[in-house]
Amino acid sequence: MEKDFDRWNGKKKALDSGGNNVDFHEREIWWCSIGVNVGSEQLSQTEDFSRPVVIVRRFTQDVFWGVPLTTKVKEHLPFRIKFILGIHENDALLLQMRAYDRRRLVRKIGVVSEEVFKTLTTAIIDAVKTTDPAFAESSEAEANVLSQGSKPHRRSQ
Repeated sequence: MEKDFDRWNGKKKALDSGGNNVDFHEREIWWCSIGVNVGSEQLSQTEDFSRPVVIVRRFTQDVFWGVPLTTKVKEHLPFRIKFILGIHENDALLLQMRAYDRRRLVRKIGVVSEEVFKTLTTAIIDAVKTTDPAFAESSEAEANVLSQGSKPHRRSQ
């Protein structure tokens, strides 16, 4: 499939200049214009560049964390949570969770049950808390600093 970055760029400009004032809440599922993305990032193949997204955390009136959904369910894969929405099986793609602006929201589809939402948020927390040591090594720059006896600079909280 050829990615249409040029058409997405035009749509993205329209979204940015538009004033979508929809109200949204955690647990809701919306068609969300996520666009054409790079490499293995989840993208949309619909005419309006949208796909279903579960709103996981509302941060402000405009910004939320969302998890894209797919009906291409795959069994026993990490970072996927399967659930039923209506009559359709879906996988929530935890590894594709990101921040979105409400101007990307197209239309509300439904609301996930409290039970499914609890499963989803627990899986997100577990994914963040569990670090794979193979991916948790120091960067080369940090390793150089540490080998010289200095401690890396950390922002105070």
